[in-house]
Amino acid sequence: SKSIQKAGSVMSNIITVEIAVVDSEAGILLESLQHEMEWLKRINATSEDEAIDAGNNYIEVSSLYEKIKKKSILTLGKQRINGTVQL
Repeated sequence: SKSIQKAGSVMSNIITVEIAVVDSEAGILLESLQHEMEWLKRINATSEDEAIDAGNNYIEVSSLYEKIKKKSILTLGKQRINGTVQL
């Protein structure tokens, strides 16, 4: 694993996690991450106490979402993913 310094945060270790999923499971992952991002946006907008943590978590979740979306589209094609989850 490698370590990287993210802007405004502590060192993070980069690890490789490989899983095999079918197209519907990829859609479930993407949809779940979309819901998490929406929830974090609501927390950020309504709670001053939790806004910073929610904002930081949103950045992490959206980064993960983009990685999974990119890999899913490359592997399955945009049409198959788009039919499972709204991109």
